[in-house]
Amino acid sequence: MMPGHESRRLPTRLRAGRPEQGSLSVELVIVTPGLVLLLLLVGAAGRVVGAQGHLDGAARDAARAASIAPSPQQASQAGLQAAQADLGQSSWCTPGSVQVLVTGFPAAGQPVPPGQDVTAAVACDVNMSAFTLLGFHPGVILTGQAVAPLDVFTCRAPAC
Repeated sequence: MMPGHESRRLPTRLRAGRPEQGSLSVELVIVTPGLVLLLLLVGAAGRVVGAQGHLDGAARDAARAASIAPSPQQASQAGLQAAQADLGQSSWCTPGSVQVLVTGFPAAGQPVPPGQDVTAAVACDVNMSAFTLLGFHPGVILTGQAVAPLDVFTCRAPAC
């Protein structure tokens, strides 16, 4: 060794074998799948919550549209149209899978008793194929339900 030059060698205890060499790579390989699964779970939960919110809003609008219809057949048609308008391109529902069931509507020509409610249940098939790794089926059926009072000022007599 030349005078005036300091040795830059590692102490013997740090040089021997380097037991920690590559441990970061191993840790990354172990942790990465867990992080990916966690992100997939968050994405799946977001899709379910978003779709359920859209369905609840569509059910509310379907119930309101059905409540002002003059007949049970028109109530079902109005409810379906309102739900399809709400669940257009902006929802997670598969196109053509929206179904609406309207119940509680009095029979045609029957008077509406005070306090009579109509219920609309809206269901659709939500595409969950991106989350099959987590155990979801490719298509999950979600349902939203809402109740609205029948409009007492709508004429429901055959003469209307």
